[in-house]
Amino acid sequence: MGPQASAQDSLRPLHISIGRVPISLSIPTPNLREKALTRYREFTADSEGGFPVVLRSDAQSDARPARNDPNFCYVLDDASLRLDSSGAEFHGVRHEYALDSLIRILLTMVLLPQRGFLLHAATVVRDGRAYVFMGRSGAGKSTVASLSPAGTVLTDEISLLRFSDDCWQAYGTPFWGEFRAAGQNEHYPIAGVYTLVQSTQDRVEGLTTKEMIRALLPCVLFFNSKVESNEDLLRLLLGFVEQVPCHLLHFRRNDGFWKVVAA
Repeated sequence: MGPQASAQDSLRPLHISIGRVPISLSIPTPNLREKALTRYREFTADSEGGFPVVLRSDAQSDARPARNDPNFCYVLDDASLRLDSSGAEFHGVRHEYALDSLIRILLTMVLLPQRGFLLHAATVVRDGRAYVFMGRSGAGKSTVASLSPAGTVLTDEISLLRFSDDCWQAYGTPFWGEFRAAGQNEHYPIAGVYTLVQSTQDRVEGLTTKEMIRALLPCVLFFNSKVESNEDLLRLLLGFVEQVPCHLLHFRRNDGFWKVVAA
C-alpha cells in the first residue's frame, strides 16, 4: 500500500458498533487510526450512518470546548468530549487509551435513551445465557473470567447491558481489564446479576430492590451531571432490577461458585 492509499484510508471514517450502537470515527492521524482499527477489529461494522465522532488535531486546539460550553461534556486529562445532537468531537486525543476512555464516556450518554448502560462487571456465557458478575476493582471480576472456560467470557471489566429483542441482554465490549482479549461482538439474554463478595464459602443470597440499586450505583459508568439524566438513569436501573434476577454471591475465588450460580 502506497502513501497515497494510506492517506486516503485515513480520510475514511472507521465504522464500529458496540452494543448495537453504530459509531463513525473520523481519525485524521494515520498511526492512531491504525491502532484504533486493531483495538476495535472485532467491532468494526460495514454499515455507514453511525453516530459521527470527529477527532480534532492539536492544530485545531482553538476549537477545544470551554467548560462553560453548554455542549461540553467531559474532560479526561488533556482530552475532552463535546457532544450535541449532530455528533461528538474528541479533542486532545494523543493515544488509543484516551480514545478508548472517551468512547466509553460517549456510550454512557448515547445508551441511556436507548435503555442501556455500562457496568463494571465480568460477563460469562453458559448454556446460551449471560451471567453478570459485578463489583469494584479487586472484587473478583477478573478471577471469575480466569476460572471460566475458554471462549465463554464476553468481558472481564466493562459490560454493556441493554434492553433489546424484548429482554435485557448483555453485549460483549472491547473494554477489557486483566484478560486483555479482543472481546466478542456477541449478545445473550441475561440469566442473572451477581454482586461479588469474597467469602470462605460459595452461596447465593437474594437482594431486595433497594439493596440491589445501592449495589449497582457505584458500579455503573455515568458521567452526566444533569439532574434529569440522573433521574432517567435511576428509572432505568429500577426497571432493570425489577426484570432481572439479582443476587449477592459469596465467592471463595475458585470455580466452585458455578455450583450455586447455575444450580
